[in-house]
Parts: sequence; C-alpha cells; structure tokens
Amino acid sequence: MSGNKINRIFGLDIMRSTAILLVVISHSGVFLKLSHPDFPFIPTPDGVDLFFVLSGFLIGSILIKKTEEDQNFNLSMVLQFLKRRWFRTLPNYFLFLFINILLIYLGLIHGELNKYLCTYFVFFQYFFKPYDFLFWESWSLCVEEWFYVLFPFCLMIVFKLVSKKITPQRNILFTILLFVLLPLLYRIFNPSLHDDVDLWYRKLALTRLDTIGFGLLGAYFYAYHRIYWEKLKTPLFVLGACFILYLINFNLGASPVFYRTFYFSVTGLSILFLLPLLNSFKTETIPFKPFQFISKISYSMYLVNIPLIQLTESLWNEKQQEREVFYYIIFWLVLILISFLVYRFFEKPFTDLRDKKTKNKFIEY
Repeated sequence: MSGNKINRIFGLDIMRSTAILLVVISHSGVFLKLSHPDFPFIPTPDGVDLFFVLSGFLIGSILIKKTEEDQNFNLSMVLQFLKRRWFRTLPNYFLFLFINILLIYLGLIHGELNKYLCTYFVFFQYFFKPYDFLFWESWSLCVEEWFYVLFPFCLMIVFKLVSKKITPQRNILFTILLFVLLPLLYRIFNPSLHDDVDLWYRKLALTRLDTIGFGLLGAYFYAYHRIYWEKLKTPLFVLGACFILYLINFNLGASPVFYRTFYFSVTGLSILFLLPLLNSFKTETIPFKPFQFISKISYSMYLVNIPLIQLTESLWNEKQQEREVFYYIIFWLVLILISFLVYRFFEKPFTDLRDKKTKNKFIEY
C-alpha cells in the first residue's frame, strides 16, 4: 500500500463509520430518554470493539509489511512507526484534553480537576487502574496508545532474542499470540474481583489489548494465508455475525465471570470473522462517498461527541419533550459539522505534515 496515492478500502470504511455511528448513538440516547426511553430500540455491538479490531488489522498489516521489507526489525523501525502514529493520534488527543479541562474549569461540562490529572498526559488514566473523572472517552485511546508502544517493542525484542533460524513469520505469530493470550490470562487470574466490570475490565489497557490482538491475527492470516482468507470470507462473516448477535443479547448480569474473562475474547474473534468479507469490498460507488466521509472524520467525531452532548444537554428537559427529535437531529448536524472542521483544519494538516516527512504512505485511517 505504498505510493503517492492512497487507495481506501470501502469495506473497512464501512466498518469504521459503523463503529463511530454506534458509539455516538449509544452516547446521544440521553436526548431521547423522555419520549423514547428504550432508545436504541434494538441491541447493538460496542462500536469501540470494532475500532479495536480494525486498528489491530491495519497496524498489523503495516508492521508485517515492514518486517517483510527488512527482516531485522530494529529500534529505528519502531521509532519511525511511532512517529507516524503519534502524528496521527496525539494532536487531536491533546487538543481535546485541553478543551475538556477548559470546559470543566469554566463550569460548562461535568468533570473534576484533581492531582491525578497528570495521568491523562502520559496515558496512565486507564492503564492498570481507572482514573475516571473527566475526558471519559479517552479510555479507548489509552488502550490504543499502549498497543502502539508495546506491540512493536515486543516484536523487536522477539526478533532480537529468537534464533535467526526461525522465520520472521513465526516471530510475528508468536508476538501476536502474546497479545491475544496474556490479557485473557490476566483477566482470568486477576485476584482483584471488582464489582464495576465496565471500569476495571472493559476500560483498562492491561485487560483489553487482546481485542486489538485479534485484529493483528487477521493481518497475519491476510499476509500469510491469503487463500484461506479469501476462500472462507463468506462463511466466516456469517459465523461472526451470529456470534455478535448472541453476545449483544447475552445477559451479562447473569454471568459476571464470563463477562470479566472470555466475553472480550469472543467479541474480538467475532469481529475478526467479519474482516475477510469486508476487506474484499474495494470501492465505494455510492455518490458523495458517505462511508468514506464518516470514516475520515470518525476520530474527530469520537472526541467531539461527549463534550457536545454535555454542553447541549441543558436544552433537554421535560417541558421540551415534544421537541426532542428536533434537537436530536440538530445535535447530529452540529456534531458532523464540528468534526469535519476539526478534521479539515487541525487533524489533516498534521497527517499531511507527517506524510511529507516520510517516504511511504499507508492506509492508516
């Protein structure tokens, strides 16, 4: 995927745009709680899990390509990778961290400013313990950033320590399996059984890296077992969809042990099964390319939606119940507009600068 032109894959744009729409629908249901208390009316998967698996697949594909080009995966390659990633992720992150701090300081949104605020500047707020008092959506960014750091460094160490007689392909698979299995083992054998599964298991980097690991596993099979990837894409998609339907209707309260342990692994595996078929859809033929557009602004949408919800939530009250749908539509229009402006005038300039400083361009979304 190198060259001057970046060819986007329609199926992956579908996956990413679906992920962000599910996230915002889940968050913005607060606006319809009076007239539509059951909104959304059907159970939906967690959009963040879609992001995680897709991220693992894309980043895994990039790093596998790098190891194929230069089988001596060294520190220089790791730092080059991190430089590209951080140009993509950190500017938006810190912009909205400061926006959240300012809005809380001015009393315009909920949140707390205390001595643990420093953890948000080094992505420790959801590493092994949740510091959950502002910028709540940053939990998933914390998981992602630790993945960006840990996986390439682990891959480099494996390449250094393992005998040169072992093929790079096996080194890659071994490292991926570490990321798939170790978080699961941590969840199983973690002696601290906290009642708040959402905070202590769903939102911590140490417990969620395996969901991204399943995306890495997809990248591995796409790179080295393409024939099976293509041959089984339809039955795997059907199987993955069935698993997802089962999981979103599963009574998690009735089985907290399953939720703490295997639920996230099965979720990652289910979404992985969707990838072969989606990855085969190459071109978006829909006029104006709506999936590509939403996919491009999805990172900004993710960061904008909760502050925007908090800023405008005061408009929703019992006296205005009959206008809830109208306000809900306005919310979506404003969200898309602000997200596009952030993408166009802040996020994109940084990624353009990154591409000027590096020779290769990849589909990194």
